Amino acid sequence: MTPNAIRTLAQVRQDFYAAFAESIGFPVTTTKGGSHSSNASKIAWADGQQRANYICVYAHLAPDVLIPERPLILRLGVNKGLGLEPAKRKKESPQSGQKLLRFEVTFLPDEILGLVPWIVSLLHSQDLKPDVAVTPPSYLAEVKELDELIAQGAWTVKATECFAEQQAAAAAAAAEQG
Repeated sequence: MTPNAIRTLAQVRQDFYAAFAESIGFPVTTTKGGSHSSNASKIAWADGQQRANYICVYAHLAPDVLIPERPLILRLGVNKGLGLEPAKRKKESPQSGQKLLRFEVTFLPDEILGLVPWIVSLLHSQDLKPDVAVTPPSYLAEVKELDELIAQGAWTVKATECFAEQQAAAAAAAAEQG
């Protein structure tokens, strides 16, 4: 990743983790990590059923020395991503038979703070009332149901368009060279 992309990712993480910590209503811990997935930063908390949860924000696609024009597209993983698994609790609560919510959302850096209220609402609904549906925000592309979000993850409309533009530019550059 370019130095600017690393700085942007660090700032986006910091802003998201601060907004999330303020909104979730549970004590949180934040681990500091690097820009690489082997040393990921994450925010963690125990929900109302004392289950360990985490969110990590990382680069899905980023500019680098070889392709500096590549866009910075980020991914947020809720209890998923980078090979991390939530820690197991020694004491299981009576309601802990319910599985943790696990999903990913792919977005552009300027969209992350808009995701906070929806993610907090979704996590609270699954913690307190798992049968209550939380409508995804309109800027998430093609996600209508929670099952779809869990199975496929979600992309924002802007991230989908940015990725498609990048793929088209890469294909055009390859065609010129070949």
